[in-house]
Amino acid sequence: MRRIRPLLACTSMFSIAVAATSAGAQEAPAKPGSNEVNEIIVTANKREQSINTVPMTITTASGDALVAAGVQSAADLARVVPGLTAQPSPFNTPVYTLRGVGFYESSIAASPTVVVYTDEVTLPFSAMTKAAALDVERVEVLKGPQGTLFGNNTTGGAINFVANKPTDEFKAGVDASYARFGQVDAQAFISGPVAGDLKARVAARIVEGGAWQYSITRPGDTNGATRMFQGRALFDYQSGPVALSLNLNGWTDRSDSQAPQRIATYISVPGSPEEAANRAYPTPPQTARAADWATSLGNGVDENVNPQRHDDRFFQTALRAEVELSDAVKLTSVSAYERYRSDSYSDFDGTDRNIADNRTIGRIDTYSQELRLSGDTGPLNWVVGGSYEKDETYDQLYYWFWDATTSWVGPLHMGYSSNFSQQNIRTLAAFGNAEYKLTDALTLTGGLRYTDTRRSFTGCTRNEPGGNTDAVFEYLESQLRDPSLPFVPIGERNCTVLDETFAPTITPIQDSLHENNLSWRAGINYKTANRGLVYATVSKGYKAGSFPTTSAANIDQYKPVVQESLIAYETGFKMPIDNRLQVNGALFYYDYTNKQLRGRILDMVFGPLDALVQVPKSRVWGAEAEIQARPFDGLRFNVAATYLDTKIKQFTGYNNAGVIEDFAGAEFPYAPKLQLIADVQYDFALNDRVNAFVGSNLTYNSKANASIGDIPELRIKAYALLDLRAGIEDADGRWKVSVFGRNVTNTYWWSNALQTQDYYIRFTGKPVTYGIQLGWKI
Repeated sequence: MRRIRPLLACTSMFSIAVAATSAGAQEAPAKPGSNEVNEIIVTANKREQSINTVPMTITTASGDALVAAGVQSAADLARVVPGLTAQPSPFNTPVYTLRGVGFYESSIAASPTVVVYTDEVTLPFSAMTKAAALDVERVEVLKGPQGTLFGNNTTGGAINFVANKPTDEFKAGVDASYARFGQVDAQAFISGPVAGDLKARVAARIVEGGAWQYSITRPGDTNGATRMFQGRALFDYQSGPVALSLNLNGWTDRSDSQAPQRIATYISVPGSPEEAANRAYPTPPQTARAADWATSLGNGVDENVNPQRHDDRFFQTALRAEVELSDAVKLTSVSAYERYRSDSYSDFDGTDRNIADNRTIGRIDTYSQELRLSGDTGPLNWVVGGSYEKDETYDQLYYWFWDATTSWVGPLHMGYSSNFSQQNIRTLAAFGNAEYKLTDALTLTGGLRYTDTRRSFTGCTRNEPGGNTDAVFEYLESQLRDPSLPFVPIGERNCTVLDETFAPTITPIQDSLHENNLSWRAGINYKTANRGLVYATVSKGYKAGSFPTTSAANIDQYKPVVQESLIAYETGFKMPIDNRLQVNGALFYYDYTNKQLRGRILDMVFGPLDALVQVPKSRVWGAEAEIQARPFDGLRFNVAATYLDTKIKQFTGYNNAGVIEDFAGAEFPYAPKLQLIADVQYDFALNDRVNAFVGSNLTYNSKANASIGDIPELRIKAYALLDLRAGIEDADGRWKVSVFGRNVTNTYWWSNALQTQDYYIRFTGKPVTYGIQLGWKI
């Protein structure tokens, strides 16, 4: 009963909300004369269904809406999906948080809480998701644990991009835009029959330019340009009961890493020879574009590289095979191989000094196979199956910190080291899901998934030639280690991590995790006479355990965290009214166990050090609702919002200053209490051949924190972003010309804030941008 009280407590707020999100859908611009809310088809249960028959909270957006909003990656969805936030990280790995459930760990091998899929094929690591928005029919954001059908690492939810499929007739199209800072974004497709029963669709996208940041110490030096190419080839073949679909896609990204903005000083080692220079560094003005970054890596090490450029590559091949075994039973196989490679540089201290400059070399190889049977037999709709996934990851981080106060230990100066993490992950699962109609209106739903995961880890922090870390750690060993124990010298590229006896480990640390769990889901839903739905569900999901990739001085920093679990209670409704109005709403409560978190441990030599920690007990409760309306011909508006109340119930740990603190009562990081999205558009005819439209979009996020505890420098202030658009288009939809403005009020906002060596920094959002967009289709 105690778990349900928060739901009852928020009912009054929920009932008067003008918006809070459920099945929010941004659709393609309606043609003049259209006065109906369109029916939306989704595949949340791995089969096509009307969104109004699926008992869960789903936000959708059409491909046309994503293009109009300038969505270039999964991270950009935060502009159109309430409840979702996407944080940039120092190592160019996006971190997704949905309904307050997220895992801020930016190494490429970190298992997320929100997993992205393309046509139900998992992209198991967030670094792979940059180009998921290429040539899509729609995106579906499933909120809450999705463990029964989608597996581990979906405690927050799942994001499924559905690609546009090959067409029976020849079609082609181009969408292109030119925006402020010289950014060009162009994508095109060609689709149609190839030979016999074979159809194909080829799509490509290129994004170039847009250097929107400027250096506060080097006039004329800019940063932030995008250099990205994306491509996909889809082949569909149908012969009798057999259907095959082959998806070949990939991307390259040679963009600039975003430079953070330094906002305050936090000297890690007072009295260091570097303290005065770091305190005296100029503070940038609080405008979106002001930043700074290093132009070399110092002390003659890799002087010719560009410290802000990255070179990332991804390739995926996926084969989907379906066999109609009978009119009611289908066999489906989904096989995939994914390959990711990265060599990226980033500077995340916000200065041109070498305080926190990085190079990350990473690789991921993923093999996955799912086999399932599904059937629609009378009142029972069911699916059973199994899956296998193998992930091989390697993450190497080179770290330059010559000018940090931590670079001095006594009389010794160091400034260059590296760390690496190699992980092999094997996941096996068996699952089943069923829906049983008790009556034409009343349906029971349920699902189970058993998952077994094995994860091996090898990693350490190394002594690099010229970095002088060997001298520093040998000095610490001589001062701290029991003199009766043998002295352990450190050689080139040996591991410098100190063990319990203050001896360097020399060889890499090895460890493993073996975990299993049973995810489940149960619910009941009732279809109303007006094609609406009322539902109640309870579900449990898991996120796998994890090892960190970190620059470690203490062996305890490499301890893993075990799997976390979340039980979700949700009740909601979806109500279409006279085809002109759709009202959706949901109340939910999450009971969270062992939440994984990037936190601190205390070291007697170095003070507070980064490590993965766990929050034993925490909870989330909230409400969502959404209104879609077509009050009269040509006018449409959608208003959606998410209200969250997150709370840590039990957790004692170290704060940033290395002081033990009871965090009970603290809010989750990256969990604003209110997120609101409103979109309105009016379409009208200029003449028989040309239509016109004007529209706007408002995104609002209330204040949040970027860490547990209320640290002023790590607060994320509330912000509202207003976008405007207007254009003309052919009455038959063959061409379109529009102009747009994004963040037209030029709001200064940021999505993340961090403490790094000697400084607090933040990642600012883009300032006002504007441009022209062209579209053409045949």
